[in-house]
This record gives sequence, C-alpha cells and structure tokens, in this order.
Amino acid sequence: MQKSPRLRQRLAELMLGDDAAVVANGAWEPDLLFDQDPRRAALLAGGVWHGRSLLKLIARADLAILAERIGAEAQPFALRHLSQAVADETVADPERLAALVERDGHACLGAWLEDFSAPARRRVLLRLPPGTAAENPSPKHREMAGPLLALVVARLGGQTA
Repeated sequence: MQKSPRLRQRLAELMLGDDAAVVANGAWEPDLLFDQDPRRAALLAGGVWHGRSLLKLIARADLAILAERIGAEAQPFALRHLSQAVADETVADPERLAALVERDGHACLGAWLEDFSAPARRRVLLRLPPGTAAENPSPKHREMAGPLLALVVARLGGQTA
C-alpha cells in the first residue's frame, strides 16, 4: 500500500498529524531507506553487528534456521563486512542468534534515525511493528549505528557494499 502515491499521501496526512503540512507543501523528504523494508535494513545491520557469530555457524541445519528467521541476505552481507562486527560474544544457538540479530539491528536502525528530522524518522518507524528495539536503542547502538547503517544504506541504494 505504501507504494501507491495517492494512498501514501493520505496515510501520511492521517498519521503525521502536525507534520502533515510538510507533506502538503511538497517538502516530503526522500525516504531514508529508498522505500525498502526497514526490517530488511535492521537485519542487515544486525547481521554485521553479530558477524563473528554468523561466521562460526556452518551446519546446514543452523544455516536453514538462520535463513528462515533473518533471510538469506543478512549472513553473506555480514561476512563481507566482518571487520565492522561489534558483538564480542559468540552465540552458537541459531535461534538465539537470529533473535539477537533482529534486536540489535532494530536498535541500530532506531539510533541512526535519531539524526534525522521527525517526519523522516516517522516515515521509517511507521513501517515497523510496535515494540521493536528501534524505539529504545542503547548508548552502544547509538555509537555504532552510523558506520553500520552507512553500509546498509549503500546496499539498499543499489551501490556495492
């Protein structure tokens, strides 16, 4: 539904309240994630965050669980950017690792969004389910969000990263 220009405008007016004037004046900023799914961006960032753990999982069953939970794109992306990995703890359980990738990725996304205008931030956050870690990032996520999301945004924008 968000791809329909007419519906997007009406939804923005309904959901943004006072910021709807920004939309009405045609000052709607380009989408920070190039209209890509913010969950995808979060999983890519979370994958890089936990790159060392993703590197250690090699069993076919573990990889299948990860692919089902975080998608097939996050692990290869994380391995390409292993030098940017943040988490020191190695997690061997694929279910727990998938949950951590999602949580830390959303927290990084939320921290990164804090640097942008309220309408631009809301435009992304409205596409996430309520209750994700994007709503309450930690200081460590705030510190590392910039470099990780720079990689993710380059990927989403079609650049090679």
